[in-house]
Amino acid sequence: MAPEQAKVFLAEDDIGLRGTIKGLVNKAGHEVVGEAGTLNGALAAIEELKVLGVNVAVLDGNLTEEDFSGDDGAQIATALRKEIPGIRIVSLSAQAQTYGDAHVSKGDFKAVVNLGKTINNL
Repeated sequence: MAPEQAKVFLAEDDIGLRGTIKGLVNKAGHEVVGEAGTLNGALAAIEELKVLGVNVAVLDGNLTEEDFSGDDGAQIATALRKEIPGIRIVSLSAQAQTYGDAHVSKGDFKAVVNLGKTINNL
């Protein structure tokens, strides 16, 4: 797909990191049009995301406090793919995840900084 000016949904529970990632994604020429910090918030946003024309989602694997299973990101990805066919998913987590079309490790500073390029390459 290679979205050069993607409309991005960002689900990340760390508000500081979410702001940083939003800035990096926007600086790369994409537009973050929706955000959520919880699993329930992300799932509740899906109808609005359809209207906004979101075509890429950047999803943290763990949005529920003290749950490090990665299930949150997988649940959101499944729901998004059901409601927005063709959406591309970037998993953003310290642990490797399998629900995304691409994965960016939070522990890899260079990969996080280059998230915009990852979106371009989807």
